[in-house]
Amino acid sequence: MNLIADESIPRHQIPNRLTSVERRLTKLFSENQKLVACVGNIGTGKSSLVKYLAFNTGMNALFELPDEGFEDYIPGNPAIYHLLNTSKDSAKRTLGTYYGAINNFLEAHKTHPVESPGWMHAKQSLEKSALDIQHAYLDLRKMQLQSAPHLKGSTCIDGSPLADRHAFCEVLHNDMEIPFLSAHGLQKIEERLKRDFDPLKKPDLMILLHGPVEMLLDNIRERERKEELKSGEKQELPEGLVRLVRALNQRYGAFTDVLQRNNSYTGPVLNIDVSKIDFVSNVRHLIAVFEGIETLLPS
Repeated sequence: MNLIADESIPRHQIPNRLTSVERRLTKLFSENQKLVACVGNIGTGKSSLVKYLAFNTGMNALFELPDEGFEDYIPGNPAIYHLLNTSKDSAKRTLGTYYGAINNFLEAHKTHPVESPGWMHAKQSLEKSALDIQHAYLDLRKMQLQSAPHLKGSTCIDGSPLADRHAFCEVLHNDMEIPFLSAHGLQKIEERLKRDFDPLKKPDLMILLHGPVEMLLDNIRERERKEELKSGEKQELPEGLVRLVRALNQRYGAFTDVLQRNNSYTGPVLNIDVSKIDFVSNVRHLIAVFEGIETLLPS
């Protein structure tokens, strides 16, 4: 389902329309154990949408990375916080190492002959970091998906192992001029997904956020996450990150079709073009998102 906002809602009706759908979703999510996964390229606003769902409808919210002021929201389950935060901190550290390995390899590729000792060392470090970051995120995904069935009410998760495999891994192995993730590394990820994730619950709804590359890059610059910026240069993005975002955007364009073709996920998908649906600052658009979720998640 492609989301379209109702721009004709009269201003005086906005509060009633918004609070009405929030009340209905709050009831739906509190009386059921729905699992919603938000996926999309870096900078599309996945964590922002998860925040809105958590604090406007009462869902549990499990975030991808530590975000100051908005850690996981799991009312009544404090014991889970420490485990998930430890796993997120590990993923964040590994992400920084991975971005560094990309930039080191790009520099080595410019200054060293292909397959020279310096080039090979940088390439091997990159392949190791690419595999490490995938495992770090899968560690977190596994803990989140294992936790969700034991939480009261419904849960929204920022990210999905399906996106890790069919977007990130495809880009790292197939879409770079020189593969960042080796064939052996991809095989290891495939084996782990089958072993660890096939038995776990699949989402009842997947929300796919997408938008133009330049808009996403602007969003990444504006949020100024330390691990995403060039060292010492405010709002300058590393070349490796820019390449990754551009390649990922093509993969996410075909993401839903790929999942359906290989039968990885056959449930409902809400497609949100963030260049047209500004749910962060346009209340009419936020209403459209909530009503779209309600349409695809009948009680």
